[in-house]
Amino acid sequence: MSDSERNRFSARAARYARVGTNMGGVAARFAASRLLGLALDRNRNASELAAALGGLKGPIMKVAQLMATIPDLLPPEYVEELQKLQSEAPPMGWPFVKRRMAAELGPDWQGKFAEFEHKPAAAASLGQVHRASAHDGERIDAKVRVKSVIFSGQ
Repeated sequence: MSDSERNRFSARAARYARVGTNMGGVAARFAASRLLGLALDRNRNASELAAALGGLKGPIMKVAQLMATIPDLLPPEYVEELQKLQSEAPPMGWPFVKRRMAAELGPDWQGKFAEFEHKPAAAASLGQVHRASAHDGERIDAKVRVKSVIFSGQ
């Protein structure tokens, strides 16, 4: 495990700073369009908002998904982008998956599988599914969630 993966606090702080910067940019462009009459590319702004909120995962992403379901709360461009978070959630990175799996199964967790796919088969707001296989050939789905891992056979 690399030092950058071990130092979860600094990685988390950097992620929050990136998201904060992205959210600030979205808000600044929106405010400038309202207060100064500057042109706003609402499609681009909506896409950047969805990307920033989707990168947070967990409850914040759930709020963004909920906002997309409330009629007339947001302009159509924003609703369209936030709805994508319901079916096209961005995946958690491999370093997070490795940390979560090690927390559940110990540091030698990868040796417990014949194969464990790095790329998730599906991703949602609170977790994602990775395909794996046991040493006896049994196919396994590992649902890696923000706070836990759940295994099921296929």
